[in-house]
Amino acid sequence: MAKMKLLIAEDDVVIAQNLAFSLEELGYEVCATVSSGEELLLEVHKHLPDLAILDITLEGKLDGIDTAAILSKASQIPFIFMTALSDKGTIDRAKQTNPHAYLVKPFDIRTLQSSIEVAIHNASARQQQPASIASESTASATTESDNYLLHDALFVKVRNRLEKVALRDIVWAEAQDIYCNIKTPQHLYLVSQSLKNLEQRLPGKDFMRVHRSYIVRLTAIEAIEDNNILIGGKQIPIGNTHKEALLKRLQIL
Repeated sequence: MAKMKLLIAEDDVVIAQNLAFSLEELGYEVCATVSSGEELLLEVHKHLPDLAILDITLEGKLDGIDTAAILSKASQIPFIFMTALSDKGTIDRAKQTNPHAYLVKPFDIRTLQSSIEVAIHNASARQQQPASIASESTASATTESDNYLLHDALFVKVRNRLEKVALRDIVWAEAQDIYCNIKTPQHLYLVSQSLKNLEQRLPGKDFMRVHRSYIVRLTAIEAIEDNNILIGGKQIPIGNTHKEALLKRLQIL
């Protein structure tokens, strides 16, 4: 019988190593240990674990809750929070991601083992729900989202708040595996959406996919050199399948 694959995100190297060793002693396979949310999202894509264990305090721009929110939108991989934080604000934030367990440090390895087994069992049960129920849930969520969609701005989650980003300020967007970066003149935002989903929210008259990994604002283009677009000092490649359509939209003398 194949071992359950676990992925651990913990910024304390000693704790991460001890936890991995203890879990392997219990018969699990720890496919990777990482210290940041960004790393976890990349490793998830690579290893497809059965479950992720996240500390809430992590290195990088994403804390454990931000990471879990992206993970839950992009996959059905269950996750468990482990943290020394037990204040109401943190717990309320964590609850929004629907974790499969929330363990407050210190805890013993048997408690973690029980949480892992229950989490994987419950996740399997959720995935086996009838397709009609899943479709109804998706349709309901889409309708609710459409009701609140602004036509001139997006709201981007930055730590524990939502920041308004005007569409006119976005100069390009770049795919980063299961999430993407949005660039404005002042900021670079990491968002929990695929580039394909973001493309559907951006007006086609202003934005264009120019490469499988890039969308640009047409009015932000400063120059085209060889097979690259130049915007604010950044070189953005032009995909072969997009070049002809791009040139048709530019006034070339």
